[in-house]
Amino acid sequence: MTQHPTRRAILLAAPAIATLPRAASAQAWAPTRPIRLVVAYPPGGATDLVARWVARELSPRLGQPVVVENRPGANGILGSQAVQQAAPDGHTLIFTTADTHSVNPVVYRRLPYQPQSFVPVSAVARLIFSLVTRPGLGVQTAPAFVELARSRAANPLTFASWGVASTSQVMMETLKFETRTEMQHVPYQGAAPAVQALLGDQVDAMMLPVAVAIGQGGRLPILGVATAQRFSAVPNVPTLTEQGINLAGDLWLALLAPPGTPAAVAERIAQETQAFVRAPEALAFLTPNGLVADRQDRAGFIRYIAEDDAVWRARVERLGIRLDD
Repeated sequence: MTQHPTRRAILLAAPAIATLPRAASAQAWAPTRPIRLVVAYPPGGATDLVARWVARELSPRLGQPVVVENRPGANGILGSQAVQQAAPDGHTLIFTTADTHSVNPVVYRRLPYQPQSFVPVSAVARLIFSLVTRPGLGVQTAPAFVELARSRAANPLTFASWGVASTSQVMMETLKFETRTEMQHVPYQGAAPAVQALLGDQVDAMMLPVAVAIGQGGRLPILGVATAQRFSAVPNVPTLTEQGINLAGDLWLALLAPPGTPAAVAERIAQETQAFVRAPEALAFLTPNGLVADRQDRAGFIRYIAEDDAVWRARVERLGIRLDD
C-alpha cells in the first residue's frame, strides 16, 4: 500500500525533532574508531565528490578518520540497505540525496530498507541541475534543443541518467512533459559513466549536476540551469525558465545515520559538519563545483526533508514512473 506523503513526512520528522538534544549533551559523544561514510554511487560523480570533501573536513573535527566507501548499485538501494543494517553508534553514515530517500519510496513498492527510519544528521549542499548535450549535437540553447527533439519524433533523441527513476531521469522526464517532446531514456549506473557516454557522443543529452558539467572543461555544452536565478559559477548560462521552460529544482546532499542512532550522536556530527559548511572557505569548494551551501541547523533540515519529500513524490506520481508493478 502506498504511504500518504503527509504521513511519511511525519514518520521521518517527528521522532528526530522530538529528541533533539542541547548542544552541551551533544558534545559528550566522540567516535572511538574510524567512521565509515557510505556513498551509494560509483566514484567520480557529484555525490562522491562532495562526500570526499565532507570526509576531509570532518575527520579532524571528530578526531577520527572518515573513510568514504562506495557501494553502488540498484539506484542506491545496495548502499542504503548496508547502512540501515549497520550499528547505530555514529561510526557508519551515508552521504546521499533525495534519490535514495525521497524518490525510491515512490517508484518501488517494495524496498529492502525503510527510508523514513534513517536518522537525519546534517544538510551539506544543494546540487544545481543543468541541461547538457553531447559535444557533436550542434545546439547551443534550450529552445534549439527542444525544436530538434520535436523534429526527431520518428527517430527520438536519447538522454542519459544515473539510473532508472533517479532524480536525473525525473528532471528530464519533467522537461519532456513541460515541452511536449519525446526522447528515449538510456540509464547508467552512476553519473560518471553517463558523462563518459555524453563525451563519446553515444547519448544526446542529460539533466546533469552543473558541478559535473563544469568539471568537463567546456567539453559539454551547458544549455541552461534549472534554478530560479542564474548561478554564479556559470553566470553566462541562462536559466531554463528564462528560455521559456517551466523547470526549476535542486537536489539536497546530506548526511544520514542508521535507524536508532542516538540524537546526541547525530547532533554532535551535525554541529561539526555545519562548522565547515558555514565557513567562508566552504565557498571556494562549493561554488566552482556548482553547489550551494546548505546552512540549515539539524531541526531545519529535518523539516526540509519532509517538505522536499512531498515535492519529489508529486513529480514522480505525475509522471507515472514505477519499477516493480
